[in-house]
Amino acid sequence: MNRPINGHAVASKAKVSVSVDRMLLREADRLAGRMTRSQIFEHALAAWVRRRGQVELDQAIERYYRSLSAAERREDESWASLGDEMMRRGWDE
Repeated sequence: MNRPINGHAVASKAKVSVSVDRMLLREADRLAGRMTRSQIFEHALAAWVRRRGQVELDQAIERYYRSLSAAERREDESWASLGDEMMRRGWDE
């Protein structure tokens, strides 16, 4: 949750303790440049959360399309074809 400080939203931080492979940590430190370890972990965790969110979205979309009846699939294909045709017309003009 963000909390305002002097009119600016500041994200609250949680302190955590993690165990990490020493070689992995050395490589992360080497590649970090001026980033702190906290910044490295925050960036890595944010990237992981984005990837997992995308996986969940992909799975939900797949479930949706698998749940369609044959008639709904035909209707969806018709709409997709119409959209393709409209895009081609727009690009050709």
